[in-house]
Amino acid sequence: MPLVLNTTHHLALVGVWEITEPSDFFEHAIAYRSGASNPGHHLQQLASRMLLDALYPGFPFAKITLNPAGKPIIEKSITQFSISHTKGFAAAIIAEVTPVGIDIEGISPRVLKVEKKFLNAHEFMLLDRFSLQERIDFASLFWCIKETVYKCWGKGGVDFSDGIRIMSFMPTEKGMAMLQFGAFEQLHQVHYQRLGDLWISHMQANLK
Repeated sequence: MPLVLNTTHHLALVGVWEITEPSDFFEHAIAYRSGASNPGHHLQQLASRMLLDALYPGFPFAKITLNPAGKPIIEKSITQFSISHTKGFAAAIIAEVTPVGIDIEGISPRVLKVEKKFLNAHEFMLLDRFSLQERIDFASLFWCIKETVYKCWGKGGVDFSDGIRIMSFMPTEKGMAMLQFGAFEQLHQVHYQRLGDLWISHMQANLK
């Protein structure tokens, strides 16, 4: 299926691809080949690279390498990108110069079993006013946001509870969260949107 989301946000290209095609569709369309042994991961990796090429025709797959923390980067290039995928969907963001992050996550009650591992006291307070289903929805969003920040940082070693602190957010299907990162009080923006039973969030920021 073609892109289900294709937009430009503060000069960053953002897209989501719903994966309905088989692997050979992507292998015929782009030069990238996945080394994943799991069929699902293999397909998701192909789709995420297809999405990069759809947003940025001629995307230099051959120049992609991993930094020491495992973040994919393009060596000796100002082009910044981030990808994410889950069952049935791939997401990507591309920008120049400014580091970017993106994540796509399913909404699931399983998030309540692990929320103590990534939420802090202020974030629990933000969620306490909601019904059970709303809490599941927005706790899933908070996880998605924190994954986005972690990918934007790209250097590993971040405590999701205390190192990424969501200060405020809009309890809507499309909105913006304000957060603090690390030991600094500076506020950063993460934008998000709900797509059915999924959240997608993305950001551009110089995190220190």
